[in-house]
Amino acid sequence: KLLRQIASEFSSFASSPVVELAPVDVPELLRETIDPYRAGLRDRIQFEVDVPSDLSPVHVDRTLVSRSITNIVENALHAMPVSGVLTVLVRPVDSGVRIRVSDTGLGMDATALARAFEPYFSTKTTGTGLGLPIAKRNIELNGGTIAVTSERDRGTTVEVTLPIAGP
Repeated sequence: KLLRQIASEFSSFASSPVVELAPVDVPELLRETIDPYRAGLRDRIQFEVDVPSDLSPVHVDRTLVSRSITNIVENALHAMPVSGVLTVLVRPVDSGVRIRVSDTGLGMDATALARAFEPYFSTKTTGTGLGLPIAKRNIELNGGTIAVTSERDRGTTVEVTLPIAGP
């Protein structure tokens, strides 16, 4: 299973995906992405999700953005091996929507943070180190931005901003 995952992540990173832009409902996308984790981890992870229902749709490739959010959420959950709080806060911003995913996990020191988007760099003992680089590429291919902040033993926050659909 691990080799299949590694091969899949490498293939995903190495290929140049075709971006198919369409209006995407952010609350629905986040529900589909987060709810399976919430159901499976409710005994050890507290989920705090604050997503306004009246957001304008974003104009993105649903599959690529969903994969990015999944990678970000999985990193956050890996950083909280025993227990913790995963917070997802979504707000409208100028011509876009900002999705902020925060965890109360292990966090990264300045050196690790500086390398967070480098391919094959990881603070975990398992995985490929391609989760955040793939997320970054996918978000940027959709006209969005991604940034990460972290503090050792305090947690990590990843902010993704996506463009809203035109009129």
